[in-house]
Amino acid sequence: MGARVSVVLAAGVVSVALTAAGLHAQTAGAGVGAAQGASAAVAAAAAVKPAPPATLAKAAISPDATKRSRVIEVNAEIAMQLIQECIAFSRSLNPNGGATVVVLGVSGNIVASMRTDGQIPNNYDSALGKAKTALYMRQPTRVVSNRWGAPEPYLARAPLDLYIVEGGYPIIVEDLLIGSIGVGGASGDEQCGWVALTKVLGPQPPIQAPAR
Repeated sequence: MGARVSVVLAAGVVSVALTAAGLHAQTAGAGVGAAQGASAAVAAAAAVKPAPPATLAKAAISPDATKRSRVIEVNAEIAMQLIQECIAFSRSLNPNGGATVVVLGVSGNIVASMRTDGQIPNNYDSALGKAKTALYMRQPTRVVSNRWGAPEPYLARAPLDLYIVEGGYPIIVEDLLIGSIGVGGASGDEQCGWVALTKVLGPQPPIQAPAR
């Protein structure tokens, strides 16, 4: 019996079995129900009215705190607003659902995080991984997935410990990176994060379509 390696990709899970007969790859795609849920999330996100563009004075830590930390990063108040908006959006699509949301500062430390009742450990690990990847790459994880999501380039970058799954975003205000947000276990992780940023911080770049 051969060894088996699983690689997490945006499109599903690719299981690679190493046997004496050769290399076998199997891709588990999303079901019809998941596709319908994703369509509902896309439509609901498109209908969201953005907040006025945010300023650093509103979204970042105070000038005194900036002097002490020597960085400008997202403050706890804005981080919690992002979390609440994300959870509210997820529940607007599924009243019995929820989300796990992690907001990081530019230092990579957690500014705020929350999971709703019923979320499992994987949801938190997923949200944290997406937030870390968005912060590291300074790009939404969807953009990273479109670039490196195929097995070969993904495996080539495995030492970077990137979680290349949609649902993570950099937090950018006045063209300055001040943190990142990652979402897991929501009804539309990608749309959930985008809606939260739009409603709290103002207009965001459109969600990039999947490359595959």
